[in-house]
Amino acid sequence: MKATMLVGAAVFAAVVHAKDAASLFGGAEWIEQPAELNAAAPRFSTTFKVDRDGPAEIAICGLGQYVATLNGKPIGRGDEFNLPGWTRSTKTCFYNVFTPSLKAGEANTLEITLGNGMYNVPTPGKGLYTKFVGSEGEKKLIVGGVVKTSLKDWKVSPSEVVRTHVYSGDDIDHTADLSRSVPVAAAKAPKGALKEAPFVCRLQETRKPVKTMRVSDEELTVDFGQNAAYVPTVVAKGPHGSRVEIEFSEIPLRPGETRITKKPGGYHGTVARCAFTLAGTGDESFTPPFFYYGFRYMKVRLFAAEKGGKLPTLVSSEARVVMADAPRAGSFACSIPLFNKIHDICWWAQRSNMQSVFTDCPHREKLGWQEQDHIHAEQIRWGWNADAMFAKTCMDLADSQLANGMVPDIAPEYTVFRGGFRHSIEWGSSMIQIPWQQYVWTGDTSLIGAYWDNMVAYHKYIRAQSQNEKRGKFITPGGLGDWYQQTVSAEKRPQRKTSIDFTATAFYYLNAATLAKCADILGKKDEAAAFREEAANIKKAFNAKWWNPQGHYYENNSQTANSMALAFGLADPAETAVIVANIVEDVRGRGAVGTGEIGYPYLLQVLAENGCSDVIFEMTADDTKPGYGYMIRLGNTTCHEAWDCREGSSFNHFMMADIVNWFYGSLAGIRIVEPGFRKFMVAPNFHKGLDWVKATHKTATGEIKVEWRREQGKVRVVVVVPPETSAVVRLPGLADTVQNPGEKEYSVSL
Repeated sequence: MKATMLVGAAVFAAVVHAKDAASLFGGAEWIEQPAELNAAAPRFSTTFKVDRDGPAEIAICGLGQYVATLNGKPIGRGDEFNLPGWTRSTKTCFYNVFTPSLKAGEANTLEITLGNGMYNVPTPGKGLYTKFVGSEGEKKLIVGGVVKTSLKDWKVSPSEVVRTHVYSGDDIDHTADLSRSVPVAAAKAPKGALKEAPFVCRLQETRKPVKTMRVSDEELTVDFGQNAAYVPTVVAKGPHGSRVEIEFSEIPLRPGETRITKKPGGYHGTVARCAFTLAGTGDESFTPPFFYYGFRYMKVRLFAAEKGGKLPTLVSSEARVVMADAPRAGSFACSIPLFNKIHDICWWAQRSNMQSVFTDCPHREKLGWQEQDHIHAEQIRWGWNADAMFAKTCMDLADSQLANGMVPDIAPEYTVFRGGFRHSIEWGSSMIQIPWQQYVWTGDTSLIGAYWDNMVAYHKYIRAQSQNEKRGKFITPGGLGDWYQQTVSAEKRPQRKTSIDFTATAFYYLNAATLAKCADILGKKDEAAAFREEAANIKKAFNAKWWNPQGHYYENNSQTANSMALAFGLADPAETAVIVANIVEDVRGRGAVGTGEIGYPYLLQVLAENGCSDVIFEMTADDTKPGYGYMIRLGNTTCHEAWDCREGSSFNHFMMADIVNWFYGSLAGIRIVEPGFRKFMVAPNFHKGLDWVKATHKTATGEIKVEWRREQGKVRVVVVVPPETSAVVRLPGLADTVQNPGEKEYSVSL
């Protein structure tokens, strides 16, 4: 079938089939294993024939996760992972459609093995880690297209996967008895509607170890050289019943120690582990079918089948990167090696956490914490075409929204946390901000139209929370605030923690202002006017509470408070220069960023927009204080969760990677002027100490390219404008030039 775009301007396309779910699955039954089988990962099988040669549609929904083979080979490309994708099955159940080429009259065997995924998170074994425990029901399956699930045509048996857990790993036993096959049981259909998955996750490049170190006869440490989200594979050889166990770490291990994140020895003393039992048939390959993990180092432990017996040997190991099937959209490089390394650690953190949802880390959480999906969206969009992922996020948000309009911090909401960890406006605002950002970056208004009612319902919930006269009308109660700000070390300077009500109220204002613009797009004039009036009232209350007219700063003069007030348009424009001066004084005084993840992107935005990119340059180039250079000096290969790189935090978060916005938007100078890059600006900063910059970004109509280089006292600038767009080229000493599609070269004297 022909691939079409999921959303108007998106290049990241899903395969949309002419048949809908009703026609694909008409006559099919939901099935599950009978209770007496009780297999950890049941394998369902059927044999079928088709009436004509050629492509045949087979639609599969396996809950929680599934792998499928047709005639002994993968039914798809073979690199699909985590099918059909994570959703709340009470609202949405994804299916995937495959179109293998079959011959009429020939018998075909379809086998589908089900794992737990996020659908069923059981209590793990002793010493094994889980983030939460919860189940949406027994694993179940429905198949449509040319194959239909029915009680009479399908059988189910155990598989070699004897344990499967999304957080703590898969166990595979090549000695398991797989001969038992029993009739399937009828399953109660999940409440969620069947929808075709808009994208899949895929296994990508394979990384070989850069070093394998023998700790003892029973233990080895494998270093893959790069922290990433991986699916590991080991090949081992040994006697029947001997066993290989692998555990994972982001940082170097000492003998007998495993660290997954958080604390030495693991998260509260627990680990993730995959165990493989050998059949004794020679070289045996083991790959967990349902489990991925974020790691660089792998501990391999070898066990004999019996005490004093012969140990197995590790023949080889490898790890395949796994991420959502999002095309690359951009590239960046410059003359400063440190900046290129910073771009790399941000890039690896992004791809590690682009899974079925935007995860915050690929190990201890694997959850869709929502502040990342809008506050840190631009850094993703520069490098990746993730339009379909953002559209799917809106679906997850709507599916998780409560009847009172509240949007939880995580979506899908697989488990319910407490307090600010269940609701903070900085997180829930994804419901409003993602549809708007999708419009700005692609020109597509479909998410605004599709989720308008959800956006308004969420805002009404926040409005109701912000009407407490004692706190102050139009002041929003906070939840988590400027998360992780507390990890920033300040040298001889007080820690200026921004209050949680401050950041919450700022987002209340931003959401009202955004809804007014969205209402304009939808032609809702009265609602647009009402939201603008509300935004004005919030702004008035905000400034009355937190503006310090004597010191010309907000709240306690923190970088976050001053930056957010300017970035959101809450401050009096006449005060901009002095507020920026206060920000600059604090950054230079402490020599480091002083925000958490909520304030940081707005700090960069305000400094760049007000001629202070030199301050960002200095802060970013310094590797002696908390920040990116510090991360790299300590050996990190992905972006850390905390500025000070404390070992108890994750080494693979993308929430602090917003420097990418500065690389593209300031050093290369690419900025959106009209939605979807119909018009954009090119205004690069020729920083002292920087000799050249190259950047590209793919839009719906083609690729933007900006390259500049110092040559003999001048700067040569090359700009490529894609079809159906135009660019305003702004260079020092030259009048603004409107460049139409094509390539043009400029020369600047400095």
